[in-house]
Amino acid sequence: MVKTEELEHFLKGYESYIEHVLKPAHHEIKRQFRRWQEPDYWRHIAAPTVSTYPSPIRTILTRIKRPERVVDKILRKSSHYPEGLAPESFRRMHDTIGARIVVFFLSQLPHIDREFRQSGIFEISVENPPEAYGSADMLQRFGLSHISHQSKDSGYSSIHYTVRLKESILAEEKSPWFEVQIRTLAQEFWSEMEHILAYKSETHVSFSARRRLQILSREITDLDEHFNLLYEELLQFQGEAVFNNSDALSVENLPSILRELGVACQQLNGMQCAQQDFDKILSMLYSRGIRYVGELRFLATPTRLETIRNTYISKLGRPPTGLEMMATMAALSGLESSDEEIRRIISHIEYFQSWNTLRDQF
Repeated sequence: MVKTEELEHFLKGYESYIEHVLKPAHHEIKRQFRRWQEPDYWRHIAAPTVSTYPSPIRTILTRIKRPERVVDKILRKSSHYPEGLAPESFRRMHDTIGARIVVFFLSQLPHIDREFRQSGIFEISVENPPEAYGSADMLQRFGLSHISHQSKDSGYSSIHYTVRLKESILAEEKSPWFEVQIRTLAQEFWSEMEHILAYKSETHVSFSARRRLQILSREITDLDEHFNLLYEELLQFQGEAVFNNSDALSVENLPSILRELGVACQQLNGMQCAQQDFDKILSMLYSRGIRYVGELRFLATPTRLETIRNTYISKLGRPPTGLEMMATMAALSGLESSDEEIRRIISHIEYFQSWNTLRDQF
C-alpha cells in the first residue's frame, strides 16, 4: 500500500524533474527530429540520378511520460525499481521521454538505423541495446541483423532504441535516456488496431480471437512487403525527369514538383488546375521569396502539408484546393513554432472564406 504522503512527495519530485530536465531535453529532441522530416536532409541517401530524396518519415510523435504512468510502471515492475517511489526510479527510467517514428516503407528502416548510429547526434545505450520485434528474415534482408530480435505472439512489429543526445544544454549526467520506436506505416496500423482490440489487456483472449489476430498480422506483413517492392521499383524510374534544387521554379516544372510533393492541384469542382492557376501559385511563391525548387521542397514537409490539409478539413469540412494549399504553404515561410503555423493557417482559411464571400456577392 502506497502512503498518500509518500505519493505526493514523489509526484512533486517528478514534476520538478519534468520542468528542469525533461522539458528542456524534449524541446531539443523535437528540434532535431524536425530536421529529419525535411526532404533535403535525406539527399545523402539519394541515387546519383536523383537530385533529392523524399523524406522517408511520415510522422514523428514525441511525449513526456505522464506522472500516473510513471507511478504505475514503478509499482508493476518493482524488481526493476527497488527504491520504489523515489527520484532514483524515474531518473533510471529510460522512457520518461518517448518518440515514435513512422516511415512509409520497410527499406527505409535501415536509413533511420544508420542515422542513429552514424549522425553523431545520438548516443545509443549499451546497457539497453536496440531490440527488434518481428521477422528475423526481414531484419537480415534489410541489413539490420546487428539488432537483437524477438517475436510476439500478437504479431507486433517495431524496432526499439534507447538513446540520448550527445550534445545538450543539460550536463551529461542529467541528459535523460529516451526510447524511440521505429516502424512502417503498415506496422503502425497494426499496432493501433492491436491496441483498440485490447490484445495487451489482462483479460482472457480466446484461442480463436488470438488466431485471427495472428492471421491478420501475417496479411499486413505481406502488404508491407508488396508496397515496399512497388516503391523500390518506382524509385528506379525517378531519374527520367529530374529537377535540381538550384533550378528556378517555373510553369514548366511546377506541376511535376507539386506531384513529387504530393500536392494535387485541383479546384473545388474537382477539375485539374488550368495554366492560369499555376501562374497564380508561382506568383504567390515568388512574393514570399520562394524562387527555387529546393526552397519549395524545404518548405513543403510532409508534416506541414498534413497539418494544412487536416486544418482545412477541420474548419471547412474539405481539404484545400491546390491554390489554397500552396498559398497557405507560402505564408508559412520563416515560421518555426507549430502554434504560429496553426494560427497562420487558420488566418488564411478565414481570408479565403471572406474573399469567396465577396466574390460571390459581386
